[in-house]
Amino acid sequence: MHALAAALRSWPMLAAFGAGLVLAALAAGAGGAMQPALVVAGVAALGWGGLAFRAGRVIAPSATLVATAAALVGMAAAVSTGAAAMTDVPPGPLAAASVFIVVVALSAGLELRARTRPARSAGRGRGDRVAATSDTARLIGLVAGAALVAALATPALAATEAGEHAVPHGSHQTGTDAPLPGVEQPGHSH
Repeated sequence: MHALAAALRSWPMLAAFGAGLVLAALAAGAGGAMQPALVVAGVAALGWGGLAFRAGRVIAPSATLVATAAALVGMAAAVSTGAAAMTDVPPGPLAAASVFIVVVALSAGLELRARTRPARSAGRGRGDRVAATSDTARLIGLVAGAALVAALATPALAATEAGEHAVPHGSHQTGTDAPLPGVEQPGHSH
């Protein structure tokens, strides 16, 4: 169980980064009161993720739990009242941000729960082997968490207004319609 805990330790921070990026992208295309709310939530998520990643643990779990609950209630209210639709906030990316926020909220809740339990004595006599396993598990967990965040955040970002205006993936535009030197153009014979 220790290896699993080590592997999952970075996931709340990665989820906060995912939420922050998606919320910031949503803010770029939002109007009305949703825009500043999304900016604040996005910056807060990015800031918390950076500070928690640096600390290597969930920081301020009580405040984090309150903030995530408020964000989730606010997003649910925006969708249910139609405010999100009226301010051009697409529901898909908002749902993806909500998933990220739920991960952060769960981690804060688990941290609070762990603090209320009496501390268990750590395994003795395993020394370097436990540290090596823990480092390997952390690395595997970090890579797996980053892949999961990328898998959820990429389509969410693409579905925002900022993502819709991005250069189409797989094409390279030179900024002009002039043919590239040395490249045969279709329909042109020489």
